[in-house]
Amino acid sequence: MAPRPKFSALYDAHVRKVAAGKLRGYRRRAGSFIMNFQDFCQHASHLLLSVKVLDSKSALGYRVSSNEIQLKIKKNISVRFTLRHIERHRPRLHTLSVLLVTCLLFFCLSPPGLRGEELEEETLSVLGSSDADTIATGRFSRPVSRTAENVSVISAEEIEAHNAHTVSDILKLIPGIQVDLQTGPASVVSITVQGADYNHVLVLFDGIPWNNLMSNFPDLGLIPARIVERIEVSKGAASSSWGPALGGIINIVTKSPEPDRKLSGTISASHGEHNTNDDSGEISGTAGNFGYYLSGGYFGTGGFQPNTNERLRNAYQKLSYEFPGGGRALFSFGYTEVNRGNFAIDQPDITAKEDSWGRRLTFVLSATKPLTEYLDLQLTARHSSNDNRISSEATLPVLYPDTVFRSTLDWDEKISGGSVQLLLHTSNNTLVAGVDLDKDSVSFLRDGERVDKGENRWGFYLNDSFAFGPFSISPGIRYDITGNAGNQWSPSFGATWQVNEQTTVRSYVAKGYSLPSLALDSVEKVWTAQVGVETSAIPHLWLKATLFHNELDALLDDLSTQHQVKEGVETEVRTAPFFHTSFFLGYTFIDARRTSDDSVIPNRPRHLLLLGARYDDGRILDVAVTGRMADLQSDLNGRYGAMVWDGTLTATPWGRGDLMPHFFVTLHNVFDGDQYLTDQFKNPRRWLEGGVRWRF
Repeated sequence: MAPRPKFSALYDAHVRKVAAGKLRGYRRRAGSFIMNFQDFCQHASHLLLSVKVLDSKSALGYRVSSNEIQLKIKKNISVRFTLRHIERHRPRLHTLSVLLVTCLLFFCLSPPGLRGEELEEETLSVLGSSDADTIATGRFSRPVSRTAENVSVISAEEIEAHNAHTVSDILKLIPGIQVDLQTGPASVVSITVQGADYNHVLVLFDGIPWNNLMSNFPDLGLIPARIVERIEVSKGAASSSWGPALGGIINIVTKSPEPDRKLSGTISASHGEHNTNDDSGEISGTAGNFGYYLSGGYFGTGGFQPNTNERLRNAYQKLSYEFPGGGRALFSFGYTEVNRGNFAIDQPDITAKEDSWGRRLTFVLSATKPLTEYLDLQLTARHSSNDNRISSEATLPVLYPDTVFRSTLDWDEKISGGSVQLLLHTSNNTLVAGVDLDKDSVSFLRDGERVDKGENRWGFYLNDSFAFGPFSISPGIRYDITGNAGNQWSPSFGATWQVNEQTTVRSYVAKGYSLPSLALDSVEKVWTAQVGVETSAIPHLWLKATLFHNELDALLDDLSTQHQVKEGVETEVRTAPFFHTSFFLGYTFIDARRTSDDSVIPNRPRHLLLLGARYDDGRILDVAVTGRMADLQSDLNGRYGAMVWDGTLTATPWGRGDLMPHFFVTLHNVFDGDQYLTDQFKNPRRWLEGGVRWRF
């Protein structure tokens, strides 16, 4: 088979969605136009469509060669159209709208029997195509094929198929990430990314750091999954773009207003064992230049172990305005409040329990405005507050039978700041320069006295991406004035080589740093090197492999530093849909050692295995199954090595149109597998939940 033309990113994205079976709404949106087309096809055996490139300046920078494709609609009816192969020397500003209409007609008019088999055959050639996907883990969006870093992306459609409750549930679906739930859904969760600790990974929520200032801990159980449009994970140092990101970036992109309707929304309710409930609603739409997205919900559970109950309330909104002359303004607001029972101990010589409360607010206001044809200005203002309280009590019946020991720890954090960014985009180059300013403050009790600590942090960055033929290079540098931890330089350099339409080779080297706590005048540093390949050259398969090497000066509990090396390989394999079924495999090997004595660092995963299968007929049934295994040395009486399997079945007996109920049921930890770092916080045993959601 000859290589397929490299169409626009919009067309590639459309074919990918069709391949996943997401045909709901296409028939409805086609309306009377399709009926007219059917009448026309009764008198014509072929229809010739000419595809126009909607870019008035295309003659300046494109070389055009023609290809012809014919789609069979019915026995004696076909649609033939001419496609233009665009070898671009300018950004892809055009859209192949006529081509999209043609594909729409094909899927609406084809007999049902063809949609399961012929559709899947057509999508094999586009499996793994990178140009349909752009990511924003850096300071500007780039096609994945032009991204040198090792990046994994998971979409809202995949999140819903697996019935994820919070971001911590979503991260379990990404290779190279180990997630240790301390009790259950929405609980405190510890993660590692290719062996990098949670306090080495920067989590961004609407561009705001989600890591707290006291210990750099990101409480991922507080972010509801329903508001997430996608999650992008960049593995390896990312300090040249974002500052303190020694182990990588988890970029949480929230949903935006629905552009094509004035009102749409979803209502969802579920109930499960251990009195687990997840109830939520969201509405979205656009009227003229204004758009809105509003969401609210409640998650609660009675707990999977003694005193591990949770009550999580949250609300989120995003408003948008399109400037008449081009550009856009966005305002987002998030609110989360949580009450948790963290743990309880009941033994003859000691009884203890701990409870916590937290409240988090986020505000982001941003505006993007084109200054010229090639130059854009972006202004951002942000603020977040994070209030916490932990209360504990304990008794020692043998030693102090009449005494109850109580303690309370509370702290308040605030981050206020803004950014100014200029983006220059030409035919083969994208350059961004900007300044970040953040005022961080934390107030806490220490030895009965309140301590206030704050810093003003500046960051100046310059990131570039330059393409020439099949090659691209991405140099970057950032200078941070951190205050308590001194000034930090963070360079990076990446390169990609698009060998052909199916294969891309990438390499990346960078220096990074992390700040373990605002209360400490310390910094940790790393050098990252990666080389990888991504290909769909093998029929019906998409493969990705990355070798990584990280040299880290880590901070220990006594505030001394220790030189460590974490290196290994990460692989991913995906299949094309076959009879509506696709498979996934992810494997990561991590060798984490101290260089002083070449000993293995405990409590770090050595082998990570992720397996997945999904059946989706696009109409009635969607079944998603995942299994994950971690192998590591735990010095805290932990247990690993078993596969933990989860399965979700979603049924739509009356189709997937608006107002049709979607019934779903999820069985967690099907075979009661053990995966926990310490026996005090064991992972939940097998449990069941089910629910229903409506869209309108």
